[in-house]
Amino acid sequence: MFTLYDRKGVFNDYCHDYLPDLYDKLKHLGVATCISLSWFLTLFICVMPFDSALYVMDIFFYDGIKVLFQLALTILKENEERLLKCQDDGDAIMALTSYLDGLNQDNEQGKKIIHLIKQSYMDYNGINEEDINRLRLKHRLKVVQNMAETILQSAAKNTLKYTLFTEYQIKDLFYVFKDASRLSLTEATDPRKLAYETYRISRNDYLVLCKYLSPWFIGEQPEDLANLLFDSFCLPTNSNEIDFINFIRLWNILLNGDVTEKLKLLFIIHMKDKKRQEKAMTTLLEPSPVRSTSMIINPKQTESTASTDEDLLTIDVKDGEVPKIKSSQLPLMDQTEFIHLCKSMYNLMTGDVDDENLFRALTTSSTILLKTGEMCKPYRRLEGDTANSEETINEWTLSFEQLEAAMNAEA
Repeated sequence: MFTLYDRKGVFNDYCHDYLPDLYDKLKHLGVATCISLSWFLTLFICVMPFDSALYVMDIFFYDGIKVLFQLALTILKENEERLLKCQDDGDAIMALTSYLDGLNQDNEQGKKIIHLIKQSYMDYNGINEEDINRLRLKHRLKVVQNMAETILQSAAKNTLKYTLFTEYQIKDLFYVFKDASRLSLTEATDPRKLAYETYRISRNDYLVLCKYLSPWFIGEQPEDLANLLFDSFCLPTNSNEIDFINFIRLWNILLNGDVTEKLKLLFIIHMKDKKRQEKAMTTLLEPSPVRSTSMIINPKQTESTASTDEDLLTIDVKDGEVPKIKSSQLPLMDQTEFIHLCKSMYNLMTGDVDDENLFRALTTSSTILLKTGEMCKPYRRLEGDTANSEETINEWTLSFEQLEAAMNAEA
């Protein structure tokens, strides 16, 4: 691809230098690019009779790429008067097609194609390989820049729907991501993948970016939380590298997410079971309507209202009735996972201006939640399978809705 666009740029430069009037006309008609690409891509085989194209191929293998530029310039010069009179691109294409179709005919000087080749050496023999390579290098840099800009635009356009970032901010993040990334060789040739989707960053490169960009890279051991985030967002690709889509989704939550989204993310990444975590991540990353939650644990109340959303966990207690626990949209967390979550939240509060009050609130909330997990054991036992083991029946568990309610109460 680089070579093809290099040749187009070089040919345009030669047209500008040797045929300035015709170059302006062809540029105005918009056929200069079409002509150069179709001619050079097939060595003129698709635009002239095959017998004539064989002459071109012979001289090309003998004298190199300069022959193509000489011949193309000669064809344009031979048709300069007709092309200057053309009113649109269709007229120009028809004029050149008619001329090229007649190249296998004989005239008083012999075969037209032989005369054309001789004339190209007489008029443009000054074109040499060194000059061509110099111009190719100039245009190659432009091609690389244009391709980089195209990838950047594609990344911004296709990931905008996943985030609250502006297009300008996504481009800035992609620049940073691309500099730290490597190209996936297995996906670079996959036609189903867009160019920006083939870039990946490893764990080490990701940790470097977190050090400078992540608001959560704080505390005594910030790498622990960063690694949990990395592992969770690598689950969709089933690899030890993160792609740009999941990278931008992660940063969208860290920088643009509300308290609920961030708390939900912390809740999910501390799940040890990968299947539960992957299912929960799907729920987190899929857009969903805002829902209200309620948690009522008060046996003395005469009446309580349960949430209208059956996906949320509520404990609805009425006098004389067995409490019913509705299934949560997210998997339940066990006691060990909850303790690790509290440690991570403690690290996030380290160094905050109001860290003393935050620590006190976290301690209070954690104590309440530990007691809540114990209180919910008999209720979950009633909802569970009677064939479960005693260990399963007495398991301490906590739902996200309970965690959110406790944190909001101490906010």
